[in-house]
Amino acid sequence: MHVPQPDSTGMWRASGRDGSFGNRHRAFEFRPPLPDWHELLAAFCGHIGDEPDDHPVTRWARELAELHLVRRELPGDAGGIDELRVQRVSFIDEWVTGRALPRGVARADSLGAIVDDMAAAHVYAIHLLRTARKVSDEEVHAAWFLLARMADGWTDRAAEVVVPRERRSA
Repeated sequence: MHVPQPDSTGMWRASGRDGSFGNRHRAFEFRPPLPDWHELLAAFCGHIGDEPDDHPVTRWARELAELHLVRRELPGDAGGIDELRVQRVSFIDEWVTGRALPRGVARADSLGAIVDDMAAAHVYAIHLLRTARKVSDEEVHAAWFLLARMADGWTDRAAEVVVPRERRSA
């Protein structure tokens, strides 16, 4: 079994989740503009994203995963659930737009839509893992492989799209 390791990008360390910063509540603590894929997966699992000081994107990522889970369990209410998903995707996109500058080539896909797709893939992969006759089934492997590729894609996409806003002194 693969155990995810922190990225070498420093975003994991800067998030304060590895304990290297000691007190997470310091005013001068650097917070990366976006959570890394580790934090998104932790939010999908329900481990983070429920505290007021959690990153807003992880809060919405957690909500997206919960909405996908409810949609899987109660398919009759898909319309209302999909409206809530669209709202959360919009929240993510607006948050990113308000706090980061685009760089490089503009792309049509939104970061909120990427988080939504990852949340759906995570819920599906967990479902397969729990319901497959054998965890070695090709379908289970394919679902987790897709999620891993999406996590890689998130890392690349977040790095190419988001840079912290710099304030110019007058």
